[in-house]
This record gives sequence, structure tokens and C-alpha cells, in this order.
Amino acid sequence: MIVLKGLDAGEQIITSANFLIDSESELQAALGSFVPPPPGAGAAAAMNVPQGTAELTSDPDPPHKGSNVFRVKLADPAGAAVSDANVTVTFFMPAMPDMGMPAMRTVVNLSEKGSGTYEGSGQLGSGGTWQVTILARKGGQTIARKQLSLNSTGGM
Repeated sequence: MIVLKGLDAGEQIITSANFLIDSESELQAALGSFVPPPPGAGAAAAMNVPQGTAELTSDPDPPHKGSNVFRVKLADPAGAAVSDANVTVTFFMPAMPDMGMPAMRTVVNLSEKGSGTYEGSGQLGSGGTWQVTILARKGGQTIARKQLSLNSTGGM
């Protein structure tokens, strides 16, 4: 392509940045579609559900590529420990096609250990930044939902 006007002699122009722009746009698109809300869970529905707290820890800390133990401490809105809940932790890393890496998703089902603590083992397929969703349900109702980012160590 020949530029015939709009530049003065000696001005510098950028001739290559496609990888960065393309990668950033793909990452933004993937993050924008991260964990859609369940059907019927609009803002009004969320306001009517008292949300408890869910705090995630791991062993090792920080987690790494490979096997890890994940724990969630679950409490109701008043701060009391919650028992008999179904707790899952979902880890998601969007695809990076330019690097030949598919999307990764790992779901870890946690078992109750007492005093509102739930624990389970899971494999992370890569080091890097994971989008995490903690979901706690009891009696068919969502009692806590938390989304966060988590950095794990280890290579791709």
C-alpha cells in the first residue's frame, strides 16, 4: 500500500502490531463471555437472594499447574458456617488460538469437612490467570456465588 497524503516526510509509522491487537481483542471477547448467569437470574432475581460468603484457599498457595487441593469456607449472610451444601469451583482459561492453546475448563466438586469448610482436589492444566466461579447450592437454591481471578504458577 502506498500512502500518498496525510504524512509529512520523515514521520514514523507503525507497520506491524497485528498479534497484540488480535490477541487483546480475542482475550476481551472471551472474558466478556465468561460464565453467563443461569436462565432467569437477572438483577432483580439476584436482589431477592440473600448471598452468603465463599472464601477460596489452595494447597499449595498459590496453586500450580497440576494437582492442587482447594478449600472453600462458606458462611451465611449472618456469618454462621453453612453445612450440607453442594459446593463447586470452576476454573476457566480462554483459548489463545495464536499460541495454539485451546480453552481450558476444570470443575472441582468439594466435600464437606465441617465448620463450613469444603475441600476437593483438582488439576489445573496450565500456569497463568484463571477465571474462577465458586457456586454453593443448598436445598436447590443458590446460597453463594463468587467470581474472581486466580494466578497459578507453572508453565503453559
